[in-house]
Amino acid sequence: METLLPSQPGTYWQLIKASFHLYRVSFSRIILLSFFLAVTVFIPRLLSDFIGEDIFGNLAPFSYERLWLLVIYLAAIMFFIGMIWRMHCVIIGVHERLLEDFGIALKKVLTVLLAYVIEAAIVFAVSMILFGIHILLHQHHLLFYGHPLGLLLTGFIFIGQFILILYVSALFLFLIPIVAIENKGLFSALERSVLLVWNHWWRVFSVQFTPWLVYLALLLVIKYGFKIDVHIFFVEIGKTYSIWTSLLHLVIFALYIPWFTATLLVQLKDLELRKHISSQ
Repeated sequence: METLLPSQPGTYWQLIKASFHLYRVSFSRIILLSFFLAVTVFIPRLLSDFIGEDIFGNLAPFSYERLWLLVIYLAAIMFFIGMIWRMHCVIIGVHERLLEDFGIALKKVLTVLLAYVIEAAIVFAVSMILFGIHILLHQHHLLFYGHPLGLLLTGFIFIGQFILILYVSALFLFLIPIVAIENKGLFSALERSVLLVWNHWWRVFSVQFTPWLVYLALLLVIKYGFKIDVHIFFVEIGKTYSIWTSLLHLVIFALYIPWFTATLLVQLKDLELRKHISSQ
């Protein structure tokens, strides 16, 4: 079953093909965990649709009731770790019970949470530095200056900042699979993820973005082609939807998450192979 992962570095299309093959082979073993994850993620949406208002969106920023979102987030991380571990077991040909997957996930969820807190702090620090540069440039009248060169400079600055934030975020994309299947500690996982992605950020971003691009395209087809009013994240925030369309969206999400999981594992192996070759 090790042949489910690449034995040598592959191209974009080879990695996508390998990830879809792993998705198909492991689907029956992973779909239950994927469904649990989807239900957990959709709890706020389903509750809002049932009540008729966005209950979490209308909460005060520091309301203690927002702690429920933290509980939901932790549960979602646990199910996702369980999915990665179970797919890893499919790859190595090991059959484990579902309770054992939950046990592995429960042991690792705190490490993953702390790792993402550190990641968020790093991304926030980078954003604050960029914000400070904005203020400095604005004080010297270099941003949004009416001259074409000023507008061109402004465009380059914003594009550069966007790429920088994407780059920093991509460095930590493999935290969960590294913690889940390689038994790494907090700082070892952070370091390993950064070292693997360091010179391959565009390759990582393009491959990892593909399942989500397909997912978004499918939602757009359903929403505007079939006229089914499904919720698209970050669009029409605060609006409530029919409980049935939210359930449809939940099913679609549950079907797609295993593909993203497979993409992570396939590209993690690809990056390890590239690192091994470059170190020789």
